[in-house]
Amino acid sequence: MNTTRLGPNQRRALQLLQQAPAGLTRAELQAELGIQDLRSMQHLLKALRERDLIHIAAWRYESAGASCPACRVFVHGPGKDAAKPATLGREVCRQRHRNKVGRKLYNRVTEARKRGAVRLVLGGVTVWQRGVGFTLAHTDQDSDEKGGMLNAA
Repeated sequence: MNTTRLGPNQRRALQLLQQAPAGLTRAELQAELGIQDLRSMQHLLKALRERDLIHIAAWRYESAGASCPACRVFVHGPGKDAAKPATLGREVCRQRHRNKVGRKLYNRVTEARKRGAVRLVLGGVTVWQRGVGFTLAHTDQDSDEKGGMLNAA
């Protein structure tokens, strides 16, 4: 392995990957290294991969958003990259989002939208607003007995 002429961030990234046998995603590495620029992080990972110091061991779905992109999981050492999984369909992404937010809360928002609500307030806290989406990661336990109030436009 050619570790000569590595920058300080590259050396630190290798150390972090050596300490994490399950591997780390780009976002996890970026947070640990304190690098704010996405492009810099991508260049750092590309340079390490070109030298066969790291490889993609797996792919992980971290978000439950609309696009549900798969994130690469990097591990230390040379190896063959794992194949990229097929993209999730729209319905699977929606289902993952519903499960993340909570089925009851998601259904309440759906009913509120059908009635023309602009926002959904539960326990004095706005949990959903048109044009913004879910504002806080609330669970079903956060709602009050009456189910909060609807603010219609």
